[in-house]
Amino acid sequence: MPSDPDHVLDAIDGVVEEWETLSADAMRWSPPESKSPDLMTEVGEIFGPLVNAFSEALRPIGDAFERALRALDEEDDH
Repeated sequence: MPSDPDHVLDAIDGVVEEWETLSADAMRWSPPESKSPDLMTEVGEIFGPLVNAFSEALRPIGDAFERALRALDEEDDH
């Protein structure tokens, strides 16, 4: 490494020149943008879990109905 300090100044100048080509706002931190939810997103968030819970509550009824239809179908085959 040369003992001449000019190479250090040259390196600093090169970095500063590259940095100055960026806009002033490029180095500024900004919080992430948060979009306000639209109506359909809010409706989905509210009613989605309710519909899921309702379908899970009706599943035993559907299973019983399916078993009854299969039993009737098996009786007709015999």
